[in-house]
Formats: sequence, structure tokens, C-alpha cells
Amino acid sequence: MSLRKFICKALCCNKTVLTNGDAQEEYWNNKYPKQNISYQRKEHDKEYDVDVRNYFEPYDYHTPTVTGTTNDQKAHNALKLVKKLITYTPDKTEFGMTEYWCRAYQTLDHKKGDCEDGAILLANIMLKSGIPYWRIRLNAGDVKGGGHAYVTYCRETDNQFIVLDWCYWYKLSMIKDRKLHRDESDYYGIWFSWNQKYAFGKMETMAKTPRNLISRKKAITPSKKATKKKKAKKKIGKALFY
Repeated sequence: MSLRKFICKALCCNKTVLTNGDAQEEYWNNKYPKQNISYQRKEHDKEYDVDVRNYFEPYDYHTPTVTGTTNDQKAHNALKLVKKLITYTPDKTEFGMTEYWCRAYQTLDHKKGDCEDGAILLANIMLKSGIPYWRIRLNAGDVKGGGHAYVTYCRETDNQFIVLDWCYWYKLSMIKDRKLHRDESDYYGIWFSWNQKYAFGKMETMAKTPRNLISRKKAITPSKKATKKKKAKKKIGKALFY
């Protein structure tokens, strides 16, 4: 128990005292509706509907870590490490399959993968390096050109999410100098996203989304956002990512 919470309890305060970090975690975990999201993963025996949160593996000792005096520095160093370790390779080339999500240990072993493979590895490196789970989010959605998977990170600078993309529009700029996710001109809308504990299924449309965008996942354009309703449960199986 923190000193602040102990003092409050000692003074018979009935209100829960939240630190700034606690408040931010609560805010971001409740900003969008939570949903059950699964991915159809093909194994040797059959295909399984795998809860996407299983792609976070915080206890795998194979996952490398990075150092930094702040979480922002760790996030920046993790992005650079993934870019150094992994060579972009389409699933069709590597596996002969249209779509296949590798786990972090597979991508590390192969030293190659496509967008979601590197993104999953990046998210796990960040988590293993001590960045709070709620600051790390994996996203699937529309970008300029089609479907994409990438990491967003809630930076310490202003507690707002920015994009960490290891393969598409890779940037070396410092975390504090990056545009907010919602203001990035080449990232259009989110089909679903997830962190280690929660999955979120409500479409979020970015500020720069083209009004005539027609997504494979039926993205909501700004003019329709107010009236369109999403189903309570979504699955992702055959969507094609970069």
C-alpha cells in the first residue's frame, strides 16, 4: 500500500486515492468498450480461435530487454532493437500462407516476419523491459494502402498514445517529438486493439481518415461514426496485413 493510500485509510477517508499512473491506467482501460477478440491460428491438428491477449508472453525468458532511465527511452530503444533484429518478410514468402501470426519467440528465431510479427515482438520487449502493460497496445486497422498491425504507446510526456511502427513509416524521431496517433495522416482507423489484460473492439477513426474509405473490415467514416453500431464480439482470421 502506498503512503498516500495508507494516510487516507488512517484518516477514515472513504474515497479511493489514485496516483496519476493509476488514474491514467483506469482512464485508458475504460475509454473504449472491451470485447472478446480472437484470431484463427492454424496449428498442426486444426485451427483454433486464440484470444489475442495470448500474444503477450511476459514470462518468456527468451524475450530480450532494453534499458532506459524512463519508459519513453525504453520504448524508443525497443523500436530500434526490433528494426535491427528483424527483416521484413511477407507471410506468403515465409510460410506459404496468406496470413500467419508468429509469437515473439518464433520471430526472434526466424529473424524475419511481417508487420504483426514485428509488432508482437516489439510489444513483448517493451513489456518485459518494465513498461506498464496499459501503456502498450497492439492495433489492427486501416492505414494508407490497406490493413496493418502496429504498436501504439502511451508516452510519459503527456500520457497520450503515439505510433511505434517498425516496418511501415518507420521513424527514428524521439518519443516526445512524435505526433499523436490520432493526428498521424497515414493511419486511418482501428478495427480492434489490445493490451496484456484487455481487448477493445470499437472502431476508432483517426482525424485524417479519407471520407471515401471502404475498409475490408467496414471501417466507420467520420460521417457514419455517430450512427453505426458494432457487434459485441469480433473475430479476425483471414484479414491481410502488411
